[in-house]
This record gives sequence, C-alpha cells and structure tokens, in this order.
Amino acid sequence: MQRLTKWLAMLTAAGMFLVLTMGALVTNTDSGKGCGATWPLCNGRFVPEFAVATVIEWSHRAVTGIEGLLIVALSVLCLVQYRRQREIQILVPAMLIFLVAQAILGAFAALKPEPSAVLALHFGVSLISFATIVLTAVFVADRTGGDRLRDRPAPAATRWLIGGTLVYTYLVVYLGAYVRHSGASLACGDFPLCNGTALPDLAQWAVVTQLAHRAAAGLLIVLVGALWLRTRRDRADRPDLYRGATYALLCVVGQAFAGGFVVLSRLSLFSTLLHSALASLLFVSLCYCAYHLVPRHVPAPRRARTTAAALDTVNAD
Repeated sequence: MQRLTKWLAMLTAAGMFLVLTMGALVTNTDSGKGCGATWPLCNGRFVPEFAVATVIEWSHRAVTGIEGLLIVALSVLCLVQYRRQREIQILVPAMLIFLVAQAILGAFAALKPEPSAVLALHFGVSLISFATIVLTAVFVADRTGGDRLRDRPAPAATRWLIGGTLVYTYLVVYLGAYVRHSGASLACGDFPLCNGTALPDLAQWAVVTQLAHRAAAGLLIVLVGALWLRTRRDRADRPDLYRGATYALLCVVGQAFAGGFVVLSRLSLFSTLLHSALASLLFVSLCYCAYHLVPRHVPAPRRARTTAAALDTVNAD
C-alpha cells in the first residue's frame, strides 16, 4: 500500500506539471476559446470536430479531468494510511480545495471573457495546487527516513529568507502571467534593453508592466542567490535546504535566459513553454525548502492517547 501511494503521488505530481504546461500551451496558442463558450463539453459535444485550437483546448480539459481523478485517489490513499499525520491533515484538504478552485476558474474562463488579472489568477491557483501535490509526494517519499532532517533547527535568517523569497516568487510569477495575458510580452522589443534604450517611454501601460516584471525578476535572482549562499554555508547540517535552494537557483537562472529568449524569439512556443515550466519548478523548489523548515509531527501512540484521555476523565471526576 505504501509503495502504491508513493508511485501514485509521483504520477499525480507529474500529471499536474503536465496540466500546467498544457495550460501554458493553451494560452500561448490562443486556444482558450477552442471549445467555444461551453464547459465541460467542447462546442457542445463530448468529442468535438477536429481543429487545432479545439484539439489543444479539449486535450487540456481531458488531461485536467484525469488529473482530478488522480488527486482524489491520492487523497483517499493518504487519508487511509496517514490520517493521523498533521501534514496530511493539511495537504489533502488543500489539494482538494485548489482542485475545485481550478475547475471553477477554468469554467469561468471558458464561458465568458475574463480580465487579464483573473486569467493570471488561474495560473496562480494551479501553481499552488501543483505545490500541494508535490509536497504530498515529498511527505510520502520521506517516510523512509528522509524527513528526520526537518527536526534540525534552521537559523532564523534562513527561515525568514526562505519565507520571504517564496512569497515574493509567487508575486513575480503572477506578474509574469499578467504580462502574458495582457499582451505586454513584446512591449519591449529587445532584451535586456527596452526598445533600444534603458529608459523607454513610460506613457504606455504595457511597457510599464513589462519593465516592472523585469525589475522584479532581477530582484528575485538576487534573493534566490542569497538563499543559495546562506544554505550552502549550513549544508553539512541541513543538506535538504541546500538541495532545494540549488534547484531554485538553477530554475531562476534558466528562467532569466528563457525570458530573454521569449522576447528575442518573438514568443516562440518552445520559449514560452520553457519559461512557464521553469517558473513552476522554481516555486515548488522553494515550497520544498519551506516545508522542510517545519518540524515533524509525531502523533502519540493510540493506546497512550486512550490512557491519557481516561486519566483526564478520572481527574475531572
């Protein structure tokens, strides 16, 4: 049963990553209305007629539906085996809540036009959903003993740096999604300059949005670099945090190059998908670090808890 849960958790995490990538594919190919204003059917049919945009949108919906079933199955298995663990008591409800939230936002996006801010929120909710699934997979995989490192205290500076970088990363990713959905991706036609200058005309909102995203991304690289240096210093005692910070550093550097490639390639499909994928992996890498800052919760044995409850009753009498 434990082996089945572990493999299902890994499959569900991979499936959610595929859902995020396919969602980016829908956005970057403008296939969001490929199924018309109908949901959950596609153009009023379960299996629609062939068209490129329709196939992309329909495939995204089909994979999302399968992923939903995997999440429910994983939730059941985790509750059956680990329902007394506080981590599962938090992660399983979070997986289910964000699964429903994704479905609702996806339905609204299909049924009627949505502002760019709401469309970007859809990606943000999917990102949190991905993180809850990955952390559940980490919990199941750590049952072999890898979670013991969580009991080692981390310096306060490291804790604050991880928490602050995680929240800031989510804001930067949301801003990037807003840039894409608002059509501001090519407001600056070159990189790293903006339209051939370091001080472009700020009269256009698209240019302001693009520059804000670039500045925020630059600061993010600095923060992740500082986090990597901090965890590297303590890697002998907390190799788990150093591992997560290393993954985050690789992702944020790769994302910076991918962001420049997005502009220089004029929104080539490969560049936009790579940019979105690295943003997702960056966020979950930092979530992994934050998760490993929380000490393990070890529930008391059932008999001990029963005896303690009985003693409390006697004392009360």
